[in-house]
Amino acid sequence: MTILNNDKIHRLLNERGLGNVSPETAEAVESILGELDRKNVLRTNNSKNYFIDRSTLETTSFLRALVEQNWLIIAQNEKIIKALNASK
Repeated sequence: MTILNNDKIHRLLNERGLGNVSPETAEAVESILGELDRKNVLRTNNSKNYFIDRSTLETTSFLRALVEQNWLIIAQNEKIIKALNASK
């Protein structure tokens, strides 16, 4: 079961400056975040019984950086789409 819901998705989008994305983009973001959540990429594990080696931590950090980069790409794409629609 995913920890994400529409309120969390909208709050996350707003935090990234993407509060006005199209419904299609919001659905895609929700799908992506749901998958990342199922893979435990979005969560931090504070359990002392859970062993994480350095390579796992580096991989998780790398994946999180890619997610942040994708927020920027989504924002840029939304601006381009709006500009193209306005020029019609």
